[in-house]
Amino acid sequence: MLAKIRYKLVFNRGCRLNERGECLIQIECSQLKRRIYFSTHTYVKPNQFAHGGIVGIENAESLNYALYLMIQEVEKEELEYIKKGVPVHLPMLKEAVRQHISPAAKLSDFGLEVVAQSERKELTKQNYQTLLNNMEKFRKGILVTDVDYQFLVAYNKWLSESGISHNTRISRLRLLRALLNEAKNRDIISVNPFDRFKIQQMVSKKGYITKEQVTKIERLNLKGIDDRIRDAFLIGCYTGLRFSDIITLRFGHITNGWLTKKMVKTGFIVEIPIADLFNGKMMVLVEKYHGNIDNLTKRLGSNATVNRVLRGILDKVGADSKITFHSSRHTFATLLSQQGIQLTTIQKLLGHQKLQTTQIYSEVDRKSISNDIKKQLKKK
Repeated sequence: MLAKIRYKLVFNRGCRLNERGECLIQIECSQLKRRIYFSTHTYVKPNQFAHGGIVGIENAESLNYALYLMIQEVEKEELEYIKKGVPVHLPMLKEAVRQHISPAAKLSDFGLEVVAQSERKELTKQNYQTLLNNMEKFRKGILVTDVDYQFLVAYNKWLSESGISHNTRISRLRLLRALLNEAKNRDIISVNPFDRFKIQQMVSKKGYITKEQVTKIERLNLKGIDDRIRDAFLIGCYTGLRFSDIITLRFGHITNGWLTKKMVKTGFIVEIPIADLFNGKMMVLVEKYHGNIDNLTKRLGSNATVNRVLRGILDKVGADSKITFHSSRHTFATLLSQQGIQLTTIQKLLGHQKLQTTQIYSEVDRKSISNDIKKQLKKK
């Protein structure tokens, strides 16, 4: 078993004075003739440090107490590991303190460190930041090791009473579960409380409009912003692109009857044969803007604004009140499914990694997509 780490304050270890003639006080951690150091970010003059502490200045007592608390915080990292029966060596302590990955780490610090070290998408990182801010609001200063089954019950109840939507609550719990899995993998906790706490399923909101309603929308005589938003919605119906992908859609993404684009949300590259899908209606729409689709996609405004205008358009064709711009994506998938297009092909076109039914996604190359669509459409 490793020896207990010893802690003390040391002064001017680097034998350097700053421009004010002051030197740094550090925390020395020693174990088996090895040493590591942590800065206290405290500087005093050489005649103001003696016998392991600050002397000779008016607030010496308060400063020494603050330094004592700093030592306690470092030692706390070691003691939390000892409680778990984990031997602590100096490099391990150094990493735990500097990267907030010990049992004594605050959940917010640990979460930020994990996310910063990961290769998660930017949007996912923002969602984690929202979660951590939310957790601090619920219980300030919560430690990773404080999150147990009872905490999850209380947090879930608090989320429910906060007025956020069911799916948002489920999404935050899933992110928290992923963070705690990271903590378990790093031996900060031995059991993930989510092993006992079961997260509810998300409520499906996959509304769509019918083929007949799409046709009615196509035939509406609209002008100005209404016309542009109708066309943008139809792009979603013809391609399955999300709003974030449509507003960033440019002329260069369309070549030889194919639309190739990296999706904003996932980073997944989709390849869509727009000349073959829906009798090439997307190509006709592109021609309406003289081939320069930028003239449409750059002038749509925010998602909220678009949905407000779209509601009036959808009412004219009898669409359900729950239909939003995002429903165009589900319309795309539903209409293709009704035409007999294979689910794996639709999966590829939508840019999903895995089927909702947990069925493993199979690769479908560009030729297979085109052949499958053409073969099925000929049967109609």
